Amino acid sequence: MGTIFRYRRLGRAVVLPSMFAAVVAVMAAVIVLGASRAAAQNVKTYTRANVDQWMSKYADAKPDFKPGDVLGSKDLERIRPFVPPGWFEQLNFPEFKMEIMAARSHMPRKDFQECTEKYQAQVKLNPDGSLANYVCGQPFPNASLSTSDALSGIKAAWNFDYRWQNYGEFSLNYLFIVSQFGGNHDGDAPKLIESPPSNWVGGVEYHSKLPTDASKFFGGGGSFARTLSSFYRRVYFSHLAQRADQKGFLGTPDSGQFLWKEFTGFFSPYDVRGQVFITYRYADPHRADDAWAYDPQSRRVRRVSVEVKSDSVEGTDTTQEDFYTFSGRELHWHWKFLGWKDVLAVLDSRDDYAHLFGPNGEIPNDRWSLRRFAMVERTPVEAHHPYSNVVMFWDAENWHPWMALAFNRDGKLWKLWELQCRWTEDFHSFAEINHGVESTMLIGEDVVDLQNDRATIFAGFGSGYPDAVPANVTQLFDISKLEEMHR
Repeated sequence: MGTIFRYRRLGRAVVLPSMFAAVVAVMAAVIVLGASRAAAQNVKTYTRANVDQWMSKYADAKPDFKPGDVLGSKDLERIRPFVPPGWFEQLNFPEFKMEIMAARSHMPRKDFQECTEKYQAQVKLNPDGSLANYVCGQPFPNASLSTSDALSGIKAAWNFDYRWQNYGEFSLNYLFIVSQFGGNHDGDAPKLIESPPSNWVGGVEYHSKLPTDASKFFGGGGSFARTLSSFYRRVYFSHLAQRADQKGFLGTPDSGQFLWKEFTGFFSPYDVRGQVFITYRYADPHRADDAWAYDPQSRRVRRVSVEVKSDSVEGTDTTQEDFYTFSGRELHWHWKFLGWKDVLAVLDSRDDYAHLFGPNGEIPNDRWSLRRFAMVERTPVEAHHPYSNVVMFWDAENWHPWMALAFNRDGKLWKLWELQCRWTEDFHSFAEINHGVESTMLIGEDVVDLQNDRATIFAGFGSGYPDAVPANVTQLFDISKLEEMHR
């Protein structure tokens, strides 16, 4: 981050007293920016040891700031105990500021809590780490998780996988913005937010309008190389707390076979327009996912392999298994519970849409709160996986994700995921698909490739947790209808 200055040998000069303060100010700015650049370079050498040292040193740190304070670049050392290394260095720029707000209750809705109370005591782990006797709600109590218990890692993973999300996330337009560090995106920031094909949205009733100019949300620097518009929907079919009286099933004939189905369709720019990907995640944790893709150029549906989940998604810095910090299959990973940690995060955004700034345009310009997180590590079973391990931060109250730090095969910090969220009851636009859900809603995500000085910015517009109409859900995920669903 920052700016590289090149100096020439200067001839003799006379500096007037009135110019001296300006010279000092410029040199001070150079020192600050140079330090910022050095910090960004040092991040490339970070390993798990840096994270472990931070956790150990600041395990019981108490803040010297309070709700209502607005902290800036001069306050970075005050927030270091509550910001993971690698992410902390990204906040080191002169314009940085964070408004501190009080942490709010993010307890899941009453029906999810009732499921937890009714069924949690009967949930067990099978010898292979899969769940036994799980119906709905949170599988394992937080109090049962301990750093000294080897099984706490997989228990935490199941708590995360079965967190409260109503019927799953929906976004009319999820922007994928591929950005290079440095430079600016003047003229390249997204403006008009397009709507997806209407037949993709069937069954979701809404009256709110998408923003007509979104460029105000994308401040700061960063060179925006490419922007894609996508429609996204994930629908959960089983273990639904709101349908506990129907055995937790959505109500389609095949509900018992699936955990969720996922639809991602691209409609801009022209070269990706009409591409659709559908993934089935089965209720049986041992059964491999199925996935299909529709190619508008050939007008053909083809089955695609999703067992290799570590490939880049549409040229971005994320992978399919990294959605929501983890969207893979639990039994393909080794798990370790690392403990609880108070961390500053944007989980109660002040606006319906994420606002970003900073030298590379990926830092939330928002309000932050100090919340308790479970820190959980996953290590791949597959020896040739590009990650050596990933450390994730999941909210202790409702198990929603906030951050992940991935390390490459050389043990160096490679990528980080930082999510911005808003409480569903706070939405003004698209309140009709959020109010009453009582959950944390993802409105934006930054995936930063620290080794290659680039990022992918994901920005959600028209997002929420709508109810699911079984007939419309069946139609959306019908593979035989994919050819009919292109624009």
